[in-house]
Amino acid sequence: MTLLLHPTKIKRVLFGYWLMVPLLFGVYILTLATVKQVSVGTVFTSIPSLTLTSIVVLLLFFQLFGLYIMNNSSDCRHSLLGFYLKFNMVQQLLSVNIPGFIICLLFYRSLLDAKEVVVLPKQVQWTVYGLMGFVGLLTILILWVRSSL
Repeated sequence: MTLLLHPTKIKRVLFGYWLMVPLLFGVYILTLATVKQVSVGTVFTSIPSLTLTSIVVLLLFFQLFGLYIMNNSSDCRHSLLGFYLKFNMVQQLLSVNIPGFIICLLFYRSLLDAKEVVVLPKQVQWTVYGLMGFVGLLTILILWVRSSL
């Protein structure tokens, strides 16, 4: 079981999940438009909840980029990677992405309970904090719009 919960393996699973969900959603949108024999733009304008869902799904690309640029981060809970995973767990819960939440939780639990050994460059840190702010702001905005529908 510990071999399965190795941080590198779970990171690859999370990376693959955050990459595959937007791609599969795009295939779904194209298939839906083809079956209805309308353009993709018409599908988005006729189903507002689908438009909001597509924004949430496309946020996964930004979260994936954040995970990618922290490739050299230490595998510790008290590092920027641990903070990023905690933020993403909350975001995944707010957007009702239960599989994403579970994978983030497993990844966080697989990290060592120690202080950060490797210090990332300031540019990477600011990029990650900017991504978290952007994703958080859009998630709150989407929740607000979704609650008013």
